[in-house]
Amino acid sequence: MRNFALIVYLMGSLLSLSAHATSFQAMPLDKLVEESSSAAEVQLKEKKSFMNKMGMIQTEYSFTVGESYNLDNSDLDGELLKITMTGGTVNGVTSFIDGAPDFSVGEKSFLLLKKIESKIYISNFTMGKYKIQEEDGKTVYVSTVFPFDTDIGQVKKDRMIDMIKMKYKITRIPDGDPHMQPSIDGKPAKTLFMREGGFEKRAPAQEDNDTKNSEDGAMAMWAFFALFMTSGFTIWWKLRKGVSV
Repeated sequence: MRNFALIVYLMGSLLSLSAHATSFQAMPLDKLVEESSSAAEVQLKEKKSFMNKMGMIQTEYSFTVGESYNLDNSDLDGELLKITMTGGTVNGVTSFIDGAPDFSVGEKSFLLLKKIESKIYISNFTMGKYKIQEEDGKTVYVSTVFPFDTDIGQVKKDRMIDMIKMKYKITRIPDGDPHMQPSIDGKPAKTLFMREGGFEKRAPAQEDNDTKNSEDGAMAMWAFFALFMTSGFTIWWKLRKGVSV
């Protein structure tokens, strides 16, 4: 009963998001990091839109990966991180979700990611995307949703990475070191988390909560169903009103 109520709430929230474009509520940085399961500096190599079996238009984004945190080799397709999101243009028909994260080929971003049933998503929708900028010789991650927020708007890289290392309980592994090193709390690191300038080949011992992942997977399935229904209704309504989609 609790799960059903949660699914109904989630679907309602998604429908509300469609009706109230870009209506986001600021979330503290520590909570944004806490709700993620991995992170990476990426650059978009290419994007391809397609229509799936349900008739939903989706776009697959393929990113090259720079510094990465808690990503596993199984999360990648070769050397690329691929994330599929609702929206795109196929055969002249465009579908989109207002407020959804958008990427341009060649664009560099820092992403907070969430793994649900072996698939990678951007954590907390668009709030998980940060632009990478250089200011006074230092790297700054700028929120694409709240760029002027005093907490999450413009985050120095050092601050973000320190929080990520605390959350994931991992420490940096020097280039060429084949062994895991102790984490900052003295326990074994979950993964070798990154290598300067590129993706670190590794064999992580990730601890997963199977029950929680199963529930998250069911929620994700219903979320995509709700997005599909919302997109379809929006396109039907615009066509009925004679508005181009």
